[in-house]
Amino acid sequence: MCYVIITSGSLVWFLCTLVADMLIAAALVTPRWLIGPAQPVNGLSSVSSSQRHSSVGIYTRCKVMHQVGYHCGRFDLDGLATDSSVYPSEWKAAMFFISLGFALLSVTVLLTLLTCCRQSAFGKSIHNMTACAQVVSGISVMLALFLHPMGWGAARVQRLCGPEAEPFYPADCSIGISFYCGVIGILLTFAAAGISLKAESSNMRTRVRRRVEEGSKLVCIP
Repeated sequence: MCYVIITSGSLVWFLCTLVADMLIAAALVTPRWLIGPAQPVNGLSSVSSSQRHSSVGIYTRCKVMHQVGYHCGRFDLDGLATDSSVYPSEWKAAMFFISLGFALLSVTVLLTLLTCCRQSAFGKSIHNMTACAQVVSGISVMLALFLHPMGWGAARVQRLCGPEAEPFYPADCSIGISFYCGVIGILLTFAAAGISLKAESSNMRTRVRRRVEEGSKLVCIP
């Protein structure tokens, strides 16, 4: 018999996982990990609007160019095979780990929905398997956030932030919103792994079992 169980625990678990996944996706694709000093942009007359900040992410950057103006784009033109003088090795490793974490977390988003219909697979609790995957995902993204600052001594960063830039010291740059998105995403990922235990127990409550035994195909209990 097919039935769907929705409880407050499972709903919070799904929303927490989904928000964490979206935040990590934003950290991955946006070039706002390091924000450089303000620079003038050619062709803009207003003093307030003629100042833009160059920035860099894991594989993208935004910069003020002499004739083009303010331009954003990728710098990993050959992927992980890009020359390390262009794409620092530490950032390549960070790209691998954050992509791995994002992929795992995206799968768990689907698994949280699956638990509304099934509680186990191959004799194992889907909640427990999903929680383990979320912990691995959180650790993977955490490694990426540790590896990115290790590359702050690269020539690319020194051109943006000043020659004093070195690993874990951004010199004249400031940490951007993308980095904080990654941090919040990690916290929510670990929180989701903990909430999975509450979600599993709420799905196994006596009220839920009674409704299922009565033949209800849709069980919604706060």
